[in-house]
This record gives sequence, structure tokens and C-alpha cells, in this order.
Amino acid sequence: MRALLASSGNGFTTFITEYFGIDSWVDVLLIALDIAIITFLIYETIKLFKGTRAFAFLKSILIILVVSYVAKLLNLSAVSSLLNVILNVLPVLAVVLFAPEIRKLLEELGSKRFTDVIKNVFRSRSADEEERRRETERIVNETVTAVMHMSESKTGALIVFERNNSIAEWETQGTRLDADVSSRLLEQIFVRNTPLHDGAVLIREGRVYAAQCVLPNTKNKNVSRELGTRHMAAIGASEEADCVVVVVSEETGTVSCTNAGQILRGFTADTLRDYLIGELLPDEGDGDDGEKSGIRRFFRRIFKKKEAEKDAKVSGSDQEDSL
Repeated sequence: MRALLASSGNGFTTFITEYFGIDSWVDVLLIALDIAIITFLIYETIKLFKGTRAFAFLKSILIILVVSYVAKLLNLSAVSSLLNVILNVLPVLAVVLFAPEIRKLLEELGSKRFTDVIKNVFRSRSADEEERRRETERIVNETVTAVMHMSESKTGALIVFERNNSIAEWETQGTRLDADVSSRLLEQIFVRNTPLHDGAVLIREGRVYAAQCVLPNTKNKNVSRELGTRHMAAIGASEEADCVVVVVSEETGTVSCTNAGQILRGFTADTLRDYLIGELLPDEGDGDDGEKSGIRRFFRRIFKKKEAEKDAKVSGSDQEDSL
């Protein structure tokens, strides 16, 4: 095999065969399999940690490695020594800081069968998008049913839908659930005087991630301070993260949504369903170009934030009492 490649190629081909020790086509297949496995592991790790604190940590490590390599090339001994000390401490620091994320990664790898992994690798993107759309529509329908029931009974509620950025950090002061999204569960959580009713429900990755969570209050000084704490927290959450928040007023039963620091009021079942579907699923016109969709969403959020800072003033007649 090596003689065949060397005779039919140039010096570069000869270098490749000698460097990797390629003697037969089996060696080529093994090298390709090795590269495919490493690529798959890197992809799954990035997908798992994207949008979390751990992902920012991984980017910081990459920057440190690049700077360390450049420092060695330029013979900057002091910088190299300092960075080597940091790199020696980072593994232990990463385990301590991100134990929950590491545990989640190992649990997911352990719970998946080999056939499921293979299916996920070779499944088409269109199939993934269709499955995601169906599941999102189911979650929205369950949520709308629960919200309308709570609106009729004037049961206060606060439901946060994660989009591109992780909202898992808000779970620290709440109660972890990790349950299927259903209207009965959501209604039960917000029943008055029950242990979990006070706070927000987080919905991420298609699951009821946590309940009784504390959200940050808005920092927008143009928003009326006479708004209730539930609505203030909903606005603040949508300012800090890429999320959509549904609020049910305990005083009037009015259904509201916040997005990018803006609050919209007076939703019905149909308008709430259309609004959530439009915000939680990609625009039809974006097609499969996820990058283009992300860029459009980014500029749309910037535009909404600027609008909210200028115009987000709520009239006294629509203001809600606090919890």
C-alpha cells in the first residue's frame, strides 16, 4: 500500500504514508474512523456546553493555549511560566466549578444506546428540524392550555422559555424538576399556597427544568415601578437572556409576554399560541441557514431593546399589583 501511494503520488503523499504508518487500506479506514470519533466527541461537547458558563470557560482555555504557544515561539519565559502554572491548575478548577455539567455529560452518554448514537450521527438535518418543530408545538399547546386555565381562575404564573442562551443559572435558588411539559403539571405548580407556586418555572431543552426560581428584576428605568414584582422579573429576565417569558396576572388574570425587555399585554389563546410558535421556532423564510437566522435574531433583539428603552412605559390603568 505504501509503495503504491509513493509511486503514484508526490513527496507529500510519501510523507503522509510514512508519518501515519499507512501500510494497507485498513490503516486508512482506521485513521478515518479515529478522526470521525474525535470530531463527534468535540461536536457533542460543544453542543452540550454551548450557552453555559462552561462554554465560556472552554473558550478561555483555548485563548490561554494560543497565548502560551505564541509566548514559547517568542521565547517569553516569564509569560510562559505563568501560563504553565495556570494550565496546571485548570483541570482541577474545571472539575470543581463544572461538576454538574460533567455529571450531565456522563449521564447522557451512559443513558444513550449505541444504536441511538449512530442514528443521531446519520440523521438528516431536515428530520431534526421537523422533530423539533413538532415537539415545540406540543409544548406550546400544553402551555397555552395551562395559561388560559390559570387566567380564568386568576392564578399568578411566571413561565420562562429558553432560546439560544442558557438560563440554567436561575435554577440555583429554585427546585430542579426535569419533567415533561404538560398543562396539568404547570397548573399544579402555580396553585396558591403550594411549595412551588412562588417563583418562575424554567422550560429548557423541551423539559420543565426547574420551578420556584428567582429571576432578576429589570434595570430599565423607563418601566413603571408600579408594576408587580412578577412582571418586573419577567422584563428583567428577558433583558439578561435570550428568552421569552409568559406572565399571568394574579390580580386581573391578564396574560402578558416579555421579550428583549419589552412587555406585551392582553393575549388570548390563539394570539399566545401564534406568538410563542413564532418566537420559539425559526422563521419560515430563514430556511436551513441557521447562521443567517441567528444574525437576524441578534439584530432584532438589539432593535427591540432600543425600542424598549425609549418607549416602554406602561399606563397606570394597566399596571398590576405585586405578588
